[in-house]
Amino acid sequence: MGDVSNRRLPEEIYVRRRVAAVVVLLVVIGLLVWGMVAFANRGDEPEAPVASETTTTETTATTASSEESTTETTAASTSEEASEEPSETTVAAEGAEGKETCELADLRITATSDRPSYGPNVQPTFYMTVANPTDADCEINLDDEQLRFEVYNLESNNRVWADTDCYPSVLGGDETFEAGDERSFQAVWSRLESQPGQCSNRTPVEAGPYFLHAVIGSNPSDAHPFNLG
Repeated sequence: MGDVSNRRLPEEIYVRRRVAAVVVLLVVIGLLVWGMVAFANRGDEPEAPVASETTTTETTATTASSEESTTETTAASTSEEASEEPSETTVAAEGAEGKETCELADLRITATSDRPSYGPNVQPTFYMTVANPTDADCEINLDDEQLRFEVYNLESNNRVWADTDCYPSVLGGDETFEAGDERSFQAVWSRLESQPGQCSNRTPVEAGPYFLHAVIGSNPSDAHPFNLG
């Protein structure tokens, strides 16, 4: 009788063993990859925002005066510096593409900010993009149709600040917004309340939700929400 211990097992047994070994190997590799990814993700967790430690003194484009160590800054820039984010179409400007005339309501105004939420004492920077989608230049008298930034309390809907309450608008007089062009403007808010002509003893606004409108005359942008901590 032959030696049974030297007899080769059926081929399917070896196949099953190889398959089982491969499965176990894949499970082990999967666990190792999962562990490395989890460890790497721990290092990618965002840190809490740190409030700016710099003291900023802002001035308007036409004045060098300061108030309680902080005022507002408003600045204009060329179309090349316009925000790259897509403009939100306001209801008044819908259907303006291809028009052979242009008026104030045809301008598409977009409001944005440099961040969605601000820690204590961090001053928001606001941006306005003005696009002319028509085929005609828009001639606007900015003395009559004031260009401005306005902030409202989201809970009460009360206006709490505008950059033109205490300082002149960055642009005035007759201004041309060329066909198919975009222009951008910028303002820094000191987080102080203001009303037209009431610029003394201004108080800081409370923490909470607010929204921004960028406005020319009676043509506002869509509301842009942000939060003050």
